[in-house]
Amino acid sequence: MQTVEWKYTSKLKTGNEIDVLEIKYHFKLPDDLKECIKKNNAGMPYPSKFDTVTSKNRVFGGLLSFNEEDDDSVYDFISLFETDKKNELIMFPFGLDPFGNIYCIKDDKIVLWNHEEEVVEFISESFPEFLNMLHD
Repeated sequence: MQTVEWKYTSKLKTGNEIDVLEIKYHFKLPDDLKECIKKNNAGMPYPSKFDTVTSKNRVFGGLLSFNEEDDDSVYDFISLFETDKKNELIMFPFGLDPFGNIYCIKDDKIVLWNHEEEVVEFISESFPEFLNMLHD
């Protein structure tokens, strides 16, 4: 697995922020993503670019913060993905790109939600695969 350096991380306030959201929204995050968030909450990765089948040099701007009071907190975006039944999600947001698009987990896969067109683009089969896609 490629080494990713995380900058500008923010320590989780209590350490159980992820568990609280998983319970509230009935959504289980993959363990590898949870561990990354616990160690690198709100962090920005280096390298941060990646390629997909349809585009080159996309940018993973960083992880959302799981501290409610922080800027770019998961709490700022999670309601965008609630179903008609409150406290259920279509997908779970975990990161941003520099253009306001949101990285999410959907069916254990990494997807990018384009906020302008409101469409979902498949990125990778898993979070580790996504991290391995990152390059300079």
